[in-house]
Amino acid sequence: MAAHDRKDLILDLLRNYSRFVTVDQLSEKLFVSTATIRRDLAELEKTKLVQRTRGGAILLESISTEAPMVLRENRNEMQKQIIATIAKDYIKNGMTIFMDSSSTAFTLARNLEHFVNLQVITNNLKICWLLSERKGVNLICAGGRLKEQSMSFFGMSTVNFIHGVNADAAFISAMGFSFENGSSDASEDDYYLKRGYLSNSKKKYLLVDTSKLGKEFLYRTAPLTAFTRVITESNDVNERLLRFVKSAS
Repeated sequence: MAAHDRKDLILDLLRNYSRFVTVDQLSEKLFVSTATIRRDLAELEKTKLVQRTRGGAILLESISTEAPMVLRENRNEMQKQIIATIAKDYIKNGMTIFMDSSSTAFTLARNLEHFVNLQVITNNLKICWLLSERKGVNLICAGGRLKEQSMSFFGMSTVNFIHGVNADAAFISAMGFSFENGSSDASEDDYYLKRGYLSNSKKKYLLVDTSKLGKEFLYRTAPLTAFTRVITESNDVNERLLRFVKSAS
């Protein structure tokens, strides 16, 4: 098992074990040595995801809804690249596009080369830094209250700004999605911001890898029928989604 996958499982176990778990419990559940668990916990503590205690670890309150961008970027990297490659085909010269603060959107931003007069509106500081060096890309950063973990701006000033501009397309992600209840997130900030992106764009693209399929969180962002297309890394799932949206429309 890859180290970043194991760390994700450690965080899931912490949530399931009332935010505290022992090193021995983690070692038994993940079938690795206690020394490996201690190394993983030390790295997670550096990112302020957990606090180590005598014999175990406590889940910090700050990660109850969102992991830091640096950790999310490494999850399902190949899947995100496939999604970004597909999504890039829907972007043309001269367009204005919204991009949310997701690591999948960041992967898409890394693929935005050789465009002319492309305007990108985003609340993500890392996307702004990345695209600031790209010729042919004009940037608008939706400012507001900065969340250091995700390096993104949130809050009413951010939402109000988004509601005051229009875009040809929005590219957003979600923490979970299902055929029955659409896309969802755990953060109220994400909910209001993504609703703004969707309401002010002509076309709407949901970029989600299949590990999120069937997962549902507190805030329902939008039904799948609200999206022009839902893009995953799986051709089979993409075909199912297309049939579902077509039959529900």
